[in-house]
Amino acid sequence: LKKDLTKKWDLSAEFQTRFNDNISYLQTYMGELGVSYKIVKGLEASVYYRYTNRRKNETKAFKTRHRYYGDLSYGRKTGPVKLEYRLRYQHQFKDNDLGQAEFDHSYLRNKLEVQAPNLGKFTPYLSADLFYQIGTGSDQLRPKAGVEYKFNKKHKIDLSVFKDIDLAGTGKYGPVIGLNYRIKL
Repeated sequence: LKKDLTKKWDLSAEFQTRFNDNISYLQTYMGELGVSYKIVKGLEASVYYRYTNRRKNETKAFKTRHRYYGDLSYGRKTGPVKLEYRLRYQHQFKDNDLGQAEFDHSYLRNKLEVQAPNLGKFTPYLSADLFYQIGTGSDQLRPKAGVEYKFNKKHKIDLSVFKDIDLAGTGKYGPVIGLNYRIKL
């Protein structure tokens, strides 16, 4: 959900569920709230809070995580494509077994996205997001491809696929298929 508060300020809320093992069990559910400010044309700053409950597998209990992050993004249309760069700082806490929040990770994330917005109601895109864990180094790359379909000014749907590539050699990730519905209030 997105709501324009003024010409420069936006408020957004997102709710998400993630399933695992061929959609056999609910792995994660989360809610997110944020505010964005348009500094000048194409340049925007945002801050967000995300509340997450996640489990490792279907037999484990859900664990709570709290994430705070800020974005600085710049987008510009050049010819038939739109380029967008986003720099994100994120800091996350997770609840331990005693229910107390403890530090998890801080990241700087660099994302570059290329869109082809001149195809009527369809906008295909490609992006890559590099995760740099502060104090450790780059540990993940997330290439993504998708297409957005705009029904009208207020409603759109987005179908995408991405794969997290582990650069540190500590885990295996399968491809993720995303289906998002967006409403502008």
